[in-house]
Amino acid sequence: MKKLILSSFLAFIAVTAFAQDTTWVQTYTFDTISTRRAEFQFPTSLDTKRFEKVLMYYKLKCSPLTTWDQYNCGEWDYLAYTRIFDHTGIMDSVQVDGKKYRVNTLSPANYPFANAPYYDQKWMQVQKRSQATTTIHPISGTGTAPITFVSANGNGKTLQWVIPASELATSGVVAGDIQGMNLSLLNVLGSLQGVQIRIKSTLLNTLTSLETSGFTTVYNNELTGIVSGSNTINFSNPFIYDGSSNLVIEVKFLDARQGLTQVDMAMTNVSAGNTLSFDNSNGVFTSNGTNYAEINLNNVDLGGDITIAFWAKGNGNSAQSTSIIEAADSVNNRILNIHMPWSDNTIYWDAGMGGSYNRISKAATATDIDNVWHHWAFVKKTSTGQMFIYKDGVQWHTGSALNLPVGKITKFILGTTKELNANWKGSIDEFSVWSTALDVATIAAWKDKKIAATHPNYSDLEVYYDFDGQLAMMDRSGHNRLGMCSDLNLVQNNQTIVAGLESSTSIPKIDLIQGTMNPATADSVLVTQFPKPSVVFEYQPGEHSFHIVSNTIKYDQGTIDTLGSNGALLHTGPSVVDGTLINQTITYYEAAFEEINDVEIGRYITPYGIGFDLGPQGFTWIYDVTDYQKYLHGMVDLAAHNTQELIDLKFAFVEGIPARDVHNIEPIWQNWTSYNYAEMANDVVLQAKQVTLSDTSQNFKIRTRLTGHGQVGNGACCEWQDKQHKIIVNGVERFSWSIWRDDCGQNPNIAQGGTWPYAREGWCPGDMVREFDHELTSYVTPGNTVSIDYDISDVPTNDAGQAGGNFVTAIDLVSYSAPNFQHDAAILDILNPNSYEYYSKWNPTCSNPRVILQNNGALPLTSCKIRIWVSYGNFIDYSWTGNLGFLQKEIVEIPIANQNFWFGANPANGFYADVFQINGSASLDEYPNNNVFKAKYTAPELINGPFFIWFNTNNKASENKWKLIDQNGTVIFQRTTLTNTTDYKDTFNLASGCYSIILEDSDDDGIGFWYSSQVEGETTGSFRIRKVGGSFIESFPADFGTYHRYDFSVGFTLGLDEAILENELLVFPNPSSDKIRVELVGNVGNNAKVEVIDMNGRIVKTKAVQNTNQTYAADFQVSDLQNGYYLVRVSGDNGSETTPFIKQ
Repeated sequence: MKKLILSSFLAFIAVTAFAQDTTWVQTYTFDTISTRRAEFQFPTSLDTKRFEKVLMYYKLKCSPLTTWDQYNCGEWDYLAYTRIFDHTGIMDSVQVDGKKYRVNTLSPANYPFANAPYYDQKWMQVQKRSQATTTIHPISGTGTAPITFVSANGNGKTLQWVIPASELATSGVVAGDIQGMNLSLLNVLGSLQGVQIRIKSTLLNTLTSLETSGFTTVYNNELTGIVSGSNTINFSNPFIYDGSSNLVIEVKFLDARQGLTQVDMAMTNVSAGNTLSFDNSNGVFTSNGTNYAEINLNNVDLGGDITIAFWAKGNGNSAQSTSIIEAADSVNNRILNIHMPWSDNTIYWDAGMGGSYNRISKAATATDIDNVWHHWAFVKKTSTGQMFIYKDGVQWHTGSALNLPVGKITKFILGTTKELNANWKGSIDEFSVWSTALDVATIAAWKDKKIAATHPNYSDLEVYYDFDGQLAMMDRSGHNRLGMCSDLNLVQNNQTIVAGLESSTSIPKIDLIQGTMNPATADSVLVTQFPKPSVVFEYQPGEHSFHIVSNTIKYDQGTIDTLGSNGALLHTGPSVVDGTLINQTITYYEAAFEEINDVEIGRYITPYGIGFDLGPQGFTWIYDVTDYQKYLHGMVDLAAHNTQELIDLKFAFVEGIPARDVHNIEPIWQNWTSYNYAEMANDVVLQAKQVTLSDTSQNFKIRTRLTGHGQVGNGACCEWQDKQHKIIVNGVERFSWSIWRDDCGQNPNIAQGGTWPYAREGWCPGDMVREFDHELTSYVTPGNTVSIDYDISDVPTNDAGQAGGNFVTAIDLVSYSAPNFQHDAAILDILNPNSYEYYSKWNPTCSNPRVILQNNGALPLTSCKIRIWVSYGNFIDYSWTGNLGFLQKEIVEIPIANQNFWFGANPANGFYADVFQINGSASLDEYPNNNVFKAKYTAPELINGPFFIWFNTNNKASENKWKLIDQNGTVIFQRTTLTNTTDYKDTFNLASGCYSIILEDSDDDGIGFWYSSQVEGETTGSFRIRKVGGSFIESFPADFGTYHRYDFSVGFTLGLDEAILENELLVFPNPSSDKIRVELVGNVGNNAKVEVIDMNGRIVKTKAVQNTNQTYAADFQVSDLQNGYYLVRVSGDNGSETTPFIKQ
């Protein structure tokens, strides 16, 4: 958290002439661009005052100053929380228990082990042949220094060499079968298992890399009775020589037995040819997407610089979210990570400590990701702030100003993430980690070599796995930091050798044998299998983590089977063990921390931001946060929103007496969080809980705030599914409600982009999240314990995939005093006339005013009078009757019979509503301070004389209807049956009065919406109002959602001159595939032009235009443009207007 203490802006104002004092506390402002958590000092004067209500004014503004993405408003509809971190001052520490030993990532209660392996042996069927009539052809040459064929205690060797055709001819080798070989060895050895010989014809004279295809396997057997001298090997299958080609001969062995002694091989020089050799069995790490390994870099401080290098060949990772490595610190913060790739086929390299790592990334090709071996090196050099990615010894990507050090590692995972949930699939070889930033020259020089002490940075080598020799992750760095595999099959012998080949100009000294062989006879040999070691990590408690203090290779206890001469099983029993590890519980304590309650006081969803604007002053949502006022004192640790848009956030503390005093608010289960839908439905979470009620409070309610998210299952739950929510009190269902928002298309923030107007579970893009309050008082007794349970609709049996959805949930218990008044009526709000932008769908208007009446008294409100005025003394009194219980409310429409009510009014003075004479008594109301409400308003536009409505329908005209109504809602004219793609022109010359034109769409997608265009092929219509013989008065937006309403007056101006029309910019048809027409009604001045701009800011079309009768117009051919999103801009000396356009 960034500690930012801002001066509070305090002001005392009167909301109305009769209202209470209000204290305003300013927190975030538009210039706090990226700070989204900070501490604010609230005035101490609040601590001793009583408040009728506390309101939070949350203003959002689109701006190019934001850093989230390239759009002024963030592209996506994100959850945005307003949270207070309630510092309790109570310190705590978490006890963490673990096990002393882990074996292959598991923690068995005990582990019997052997220090040396028991070898399994398997019978292998072979073919043996003996010589009949043969000729020996020595490959002549000059003897050279011998090489080691079998290393002492080695397990394998691979040799490939070329014999030129000229040498074969000189030696007498002719076309036909090559039946065997004499191999010149210089030492004695009883036997050598796993010997394989392969031969192929070639045009190559020398080898630069191992040949991998086209071979004939001529021998796959053991060698027995190896002597010092010529050792004859009769092939089980002949090689058919063509008499003219060069030959590549491969001799290799894999022998799992320990204790082999050294055997050298005689070598000779020939006129051409060479030998490539690899010493040892060649292993690789192979992950199938379910397994992984832990690398013992525990408690190793890498400081600032690092290099991670390896060979890799992926297998099915394209378009998948993977991590090939991830490392974390002691509090599980990521400090190293390589996405290879993420689902966008981009490779990401993350490095840096403290929970905020540095990152570089680059899009990868299919062959970068899968099916091809590449050498990769990921480098961070903190001293210069640079990060690099090298591929095959060449710089592939780089970034700068990245200065976070790496720090100390607690956990290092190979093959997936630290949460084990983004597995990489494929093979890895020659894996190394260095505590230095290797330069490109060193990386390129050593990528094909085995790392040795001659490496210039050998002292910085932290771990090195070549996966050779044993089927285990043996560390060749000298630090003995073993790798622990989750699966004993992770390290496998492999034929592809990527590093460590040695080249020699000499070749093995051999004779080739041609002639005829006796018929083959079947035989069998016992082949010793490579043992699979287990890795044991021993831990002890360290500073806020467990430290690995030793790692060892052990072998699992197995069974020994005794077989008879006929192969029948005679006896089986456990193998002898050298000891048993008894696991113990060990404990450490995490760093002490303060208990902080994460309290959500409001939530909303950001708008879809492409091409969207919230106006030069921004858009304000007003939250009633009265129930949370206990957190709004002293130093307030406040978090809000994200950095998609600018925010301005302030609180209004309205002094006075509330309907009831808030005593406490607390979560019933836990602070707000996200719950899995299946767990909610199956009662795994939010189970029945016993709650003891305060014995000093008299009223109680449950406040709920839920939003459904995720798009899983056929029904795309839980964003797009309507679920029923329930509260059960003492085993009885008391409250059942739906949070489904089918009114998203009525949002005043229209034309957002995305799928903004469609119904969702508990939320709409660009709108606040609604809370549902449930009065508990009548079902409980103060001081008693009550059982509270939550339930939700079951997961549908025919769509089980919905189970993966989730709900972000906050459920609180609020405790209150008894009602403060027996009789109290209040005007809670004015819906129209009102200039508050949240009510702009209905405003400005002079139709019948609507106010919200609320009963704040304990006894029913059955009648009252409501007085309204815009000029004091010119009153309208309306008598209301009904039956409102405590805190119940009702929207009251007040008819205006005489339009003289509006004459002479100045909107700047406001619109007033006053409730009085409740239940027939002038003196019954006990709290008059909330009787009067004032709203700022603006006057609707004036239309005098004849005008016509010009509606050009789209191809879904059946979804639309429109009507012209007077201030009382009486229909003057309407069209309810419309024909597709048709012009309708209806002319009117109205009497004095207030009127509304309302255009509706039953599919909530207006008369032009990008998504409907793409999915349904819906075209774009237009709806305009124009004076007869004059200019356009109003053009309705096409992407208006459910309805668009235009209010105006005739014959009087509500005290104002006729309004100057704002510029109205239209593009139609929109979307379009070939032509568009651009019309702007208004005045942008001289030197005007129309431009079409792509999303990279490039102007792709432009025309100069003239102002004709306050209209600028231009036609464009757009068939040559690529499909996508564009902006159309009309600009001149006096300003510009911009609107989106879609080419399809």
